[in-house]
Amino acid sequence: MMKKHSMSIAVFAIAALALTSCSAGGGGSNSGGDSGEESFSLKLASYQPPGAAEPEATLKWIEKVNEATDGRVDVEYMYQEALLPGAEILKGVGDGRAEMGYVADAYYPGELPLTNISGVPFITSSAEAQGKAFAELYETNEAFRAEWDKQGVHVLMWAPVPPNTVALTEPAKDLSGLKGRKVRQIGFSAEAFQQVGITPVAISHSEVYEALQRGVIDGVSGGSLDILTDRDYQEIAPNFMDLRAGNYAVSAVIINKKLWDGLPADVQEAMNTASEDYLDMYLEVLVQHEDAACTKLLDAGGTITTLDQNEADDWSEQVSPAIKTAWESNVENSGSTGDPSAFYDEYTAEVKKYEAESTYEPALQRCAAR
Repeated sequence: MMKKHSMSIAVFAIAALALTSCSAGGGGSNSGGDSGEESFSLKLASYQPPGAAEPEATLKWIEKVNEATDGRVDVEYMYQEALLPGAEILKGVGDGRAEMGYVADAYYPGELPLTNISGVPFITSSAEAQGKAFAELYETNEAFRAEWDKQGVHVLMWAPVPPNTVALTEPAKDLSGLKGRKVRQIGFSAEAFQQVGITPVAISHSEVYEALQRGVIDGVSGGSLDILTDRDYQEIAPNFMDLRAGNYAVSAVIINKKLWDGLPADVQEAMNTASEDYLDMYLEVLVQHEDAACTKLLDAGGTITTLDQNEADDWSEQVSPAIKTAWESNVENSGSTGDPSAFYDEYTAEVKKYEAESTYEPALQRCAAR
């Protein structure tokens, strides 16, 4: 009879011990034994709403894993913080309150300091290059992988975040037109905003719509085109801007590391094989969502203003050194084993390598051309 394990933490330690007992060692691979009889019911904690690009791609991944294991692995996607609050998902997966999770690194500057290089502006606007760079570094850079291991999680796949978008209640043509405005922003991009006279406001997306309505803030950023329109900000802030500042975060789908290390080898292989196709699936879904988001914005009478490239270059030259230093200081103060300067060079080199072969065109550029 097939043994069914619901891997909630009430039974997790016993189940993990039983699975690990047949381990062949080295990377958590198992010798097989009766592993073909094991089945697993897992829950994936997320703050994403149904219909967003990442859940749609992850559901395809779940289906591939289920088919490859003949139905022995079933993953339930838990939307909109139904299982854990967004800011607690990393810790919650690490301590076993959820078996899997979708996390954004911007929530965890102290826990994931090297990963937070994703939020340093002006590095890249290519979601594809960013995703491939992180995937490669996770396999090759010990300090980078160690900061995830330290949280008790294993990264299954990377879901890169597209470029930062600004949505304003009143239009602006350039950076001078943004001076004095209060704009919701997160991470290191907030420092770039401050340097040109924008007042960054740290509030969650759940508070933004009402804050825009009441005039508490003048705009919202810290979100891509599809994310901002998914939340209908174009209804009250239809003036979108592409500040050419690049990507602002990265996200990943993770699994509890003890659980991962104890999974049968064939289940690990099924997940790894599905993960190899994930970025392509995600980017395909993302482009579809971005095109739909553009239509939604334009149908609402919205506009896109693109910052002049020379002005963006001047802005980058003005603020990038200080922001890089701030990120490096955060890494050093976190107790990371990584050398921030060396990691910066390695990450940017990987990004440039993959940018050269990337076919991804940022959504705001595609939308502005329509």
